[in-house]
Amino acid sequence: MKDIMELLEKCRNTVKNKFTIEEIEKIEESDNFIKAMIETNNFNIFYNMLNEDYSKMLFEKIVRYRYMLSFYRDVHMNFKKEVLFSFKYGVISVYDWIMKMISFLIFDRKYYPKEIGAFALFHIFKMNQYNVLDIFEAANDSIVFDVGAWKGDTAYFFSKRCNSNAKIYAFEPDKNAFCTLKSIREKYNLSNVILENILFSNKNETVDFISMTPNIPSVKMSAVTIDEFVKNNNIERIDYLKMDVEGAEMNILKGAVNTIKSLRPSLAIAIYHGGELFMEDFYKVPIFIKEITENYEYYIRTFAPWGGETVIFCKPRK
Repeated sequence: MKDIMELLEKCRNTVKNKFTIEEIEKIEESDNFIKAMIETNNFNIFYNMLNEDYSKMLFEKIVRYRYMLSFYRDVHMNFKKEVLFSFKYGVISVYDWIMKMISFLIFDRKYYPKEIGAFALFHIFKMNQYNVLDIFEAANDSIVFDVGAWKGDTAYFFSKRCNSNAKIYAFEPDKNAFCTLKSIREKYNLSNVILENILFSNKNETVDFISMTPNIPSVKMSAVTIDEFVKNNNIERIDYLKMDVEGAEMNILKGAVNTIKSLRPSLAIAIYHGGELFMEDFYKVPIFIKEITENYEYYIRTFAPWGGETVIFCKPRK
């Protein structure tokens, strides 16, 4: 790909047989993702940031899938339709993904905590979501920030990957999820996991926190920045920082600028959230990280055919 407009024209040619020029223009004008392709230079900057051909290939497939999704919005609301749609436009092989899922459910699921959802465990353990060779590999005595630990899927993974001298800081603001996280730490003897019922934001403030647990009312919580937490706890080293916080990634990153600049942790940041049809973080978060520092190499991986579970990995330059 020489330019994002080249990819945009390929996408347009794909839908021209089923949509009129007027319909295409109307859909493009109503979709923030496509508008950003046309009106900003973020996509070109992001593409040129990537340090390998495989990441660039994934980039093109993700953009194509997300473009097509804007023309077939109903598939995003139905799992069966989404799978069928992904057979045609998927970022990674739907067949391979399904076969791995079946294998995991039949042979592997029983070895992992039943308190944690199978879908999350599948991506982490079978798809190796946070274990990318030579790019993001927590091990031994690593110090890890697990921001958005939820019920413990990633904390459990990092704990098992590392030894007893490691420190896995598991941050989760949702009290219901945190209770499960706490019980998993105790039940499975995750002695290297440090639990923190903390809400991160871009500044120290009181906010209305909305739980991901159904039918739970919002509550007032005191939010802090990652920079403030690091300073107050005299943390001088972070090897790996993982963040998946349901669309709050950009906000939290704004409160971690000093930490990223000074400690240079390897980053794994979810970029598949944002917007009505998701993926608006795809063209925002990477640019923001690049503006913080030029000291990273950039890679992307996606762990679902429809572009969900897409992560940008930022590896410190030597």
